[in-house]
Amino acid sequence: MKKFRIAIIVLLVITQIEVLQGQQTTHASSDNSGTIELDGSRLTYRIEGHGTPCLVIGSSVYYPRTFSDNLRRYLKLYFVDMKWFAKDYKAEALHKVTIKSIVNDVEQIRKALQLEKPLIMGHSIHGTIATEYVKTFGDQVSGLIVIGSPSEWGNATYDKKAAELWASASTERKRLQEENWGNLKELDRLTGQEEASARYNTMSPQYWFNPEYDAGWLWKDMTVHSELTQHLFSKVFHDYTMFDPGTTITVPLFVGLGKYDYVIPYTLWNTAHNYFPDLKLVLFEKSGHTPQLEEPQHFDEALVEWIKIKCN
Repeated sequence: MKKFRIAIIVLLVITQIEVLQGQQTTHASSDNSGTIELDGSRLTYRIEGHGTPCLVIGSSVYYPRTFSDNLRRYLKLYFVDMKWFAKDYKAEALHKVTIKSIVNDVEQIRKALQLEKPLIMGHSIHGTIATEYVKTFGDQVSGLIVIGSPSEWGNATYDKKAAELWASASTERKRLQEENWGNLKELDRLTGQEEASARYNTMSPQYWFNPEYDAGWLWKDMTVHSELTQHLFSKVFHDYTMFDPGTTITVPLFVGLGKYDYVIPYTLWNTAHNYFPDLKLVLFEKSGHTPQLEEPQHFDEALVEWIKIKCN
């Protein structure tokens, strides 16, 4: 009986420690995968590759598919779900989901994975989130990698730049986009993974260098919480500007952008050098929104060169 009471006390102490650490615990199912419990949600992670540790926020399903095997020779990639892609997601009040709360989630993820001074990488909106994370927790990382990410969103500057770049698109690309929109009649009825996949494919002329690219395979087996992703784009990052006056990021920054990305125009980053003193910006001439997949050899060469110079 005495041993039983001691065991209960120890269990209660451990539980209390987990609560004090922000409701975040790690459950390893193997040496290279597991889950992180965060505020009642379970975030899956996968670890792939060797070399410099790099935290890749977003999805443990989607993003491993976009990076080459070659890059895994140089980076130990920690792919981890954000809550909107978590298979086991505990719904939370949307008004409590803010840039600050998301940044704090990323910090809890870093702590759970016991990463000390990793690189942090994000693609699309996740690169914007990674940048916001570095604004607060820059002393916890050794460098920042941003790919196809909006520095402006939901404001007049974004609308102007996107309209200008799309106006420069070829007649055939524009024709294909109009044809895609005309062929899809039930997009508003879809939710979750089906909606995300359908929207991506419908907008292939704006997302990909190859305007007819079928990205359905990237979304296979994905979990998407539409209410959360819609809140992210329509509320959290509405009228967003990365380059606020007084903003500086002192860690080395690599930015990869696609010349044919009409969703996130590369021209949004024209003034970035004023805010990031240690910035390498690479424009991929035959890529759209996902240069690491569209030009893997060129992407790997540029990124690995930067890592060798800045992070080793």
